[in-house]
Amino acid sequence: MDEEEINYMFLRKIEQTEKNSPKLSKIDNEFYEKVSEHIHNLEKRYESEENTQKKKILQEEIVNLKKIFLNIYEHREKKILLASMSKARGGKPLIENMTENENNFFSSILENISKFREKNLSNKNTNQEKKDENTKSHEEDEDSKKKIKNKPIVRIKEDIPNFIGTDKQRYNLKKNDVLSISSDMCDMISKRKVCEKIEL
Repeated sequence: MDEEEINYMFLRKIEQTEKNSPKLSKIDNEFYEKVSEHIHNLEKRYESEENTQKKKILQEEIVNLKKIFLNIYEHREKKILLASMSKARGGKPLIENMTENENNFFSSILENISKFREKNLSNKNTNQEKKDENTKSHEEDEDSKKKIKNKPIVRIKEDIPNFIGTDKQRYNLKKNDVLSISSDMCDMISKRKVCEKIEL
């Protein structure tokens, strides 16, 4: 693509193709550089032009070319961004006809999107695991509280020599000791009339 080929009609045709098609149109690998250079040369001509009428024509041409050039870029930029998102989600987007720089842009975005998705989805799973652990811990605490609540609380009325309780534990209770014990153990020592239940 030579500079002579770059004009309003040429860029307008590319703009319409980009606007009306979901895929990228085929452009020269150095399209952006050559169009930028062409506009820059027009600006230099505008600065050096002494004829007022020609100067006005150049100014209008520069404004129009810049506007179309920006539209072409933004249409292609949007398609590349959408293709990157689709690819990161496991899709098969249309990615042909990218220039070398556009392909680098696509790869860079895809890498960042993929890393960001992995990081956040991983954190989400971790947070869910923590939430599950907290829920389990809370349920265990509630069970423990229920068990404690269901155990009678007794006060020992006189010393009791060492003995093995129904829970297979060894006890050595003294007068006025207060403790929570299982119902069957409470029944066992209550028969000896050496304890009394404390109602809460």
